[in-house]
Amino acid sequence: MGGTDVKRTTLTTFLIVSLALAASACDSSPATPAAGDKASVAATTAGDTKQSTTVDACTLLKPGEVTPIIGKNDGGRPTSGVGDSVCGWENPDTYHSVTVSVGGPGTAASGQIKDEPGVSSEPGPDGIRFLSGGIARFAAGDRDCQVQVVTGAGGDDDRSTAAKLVGLLRDRI
Repeated sequence: MGGTDVKRTTLTTFLIVSLALAASACDSSPATPAAGDKASVAATTAGDTKQSTTVDACTLLKPGEVTPIIGKNDGGRPTSGVGDSVCGWENPDTYHSVTVSVGGPGTAASGQIKDEPGVSSEPGPDGIRFLSGGIARFAAGDRDCQVQVVTGAGGDDDRSTAAKLVGLLRDRI
């Protein structure tokens, strides 16, 4: 066997072993719990904190809950914003939208949200704080969360709708 054949055999063996190790690593972690499935979240291993603390905001509202508010929509997509997980549903024709933001664990210690300096808010029902732009800020367990409803109605109608969504979201986070 020449030098080139030995190098080729060694490289092939290395690649096969690397692929086998990579494939086995993929199968060794527990499955991600379904969002809102508190039993699955509690059952995850203590050492896997990222998996046990992440909530996917896009799974918290069902199409039948969003469509009556904004009409046809894109089904919810991850978006940027404040929080560990943010999801927005938008009607492409009217630009009406619903946005849900879920903060990380401990962002609402003792189930209380703190007013931020320089940010005006008004008290709402059940511990909700209304901010400008149709945003309802609330605590869900120990998480600081927000839901924003933007429709042509604005004002009290959007606040009322946001408050109803907060009730649903608190039960699912």
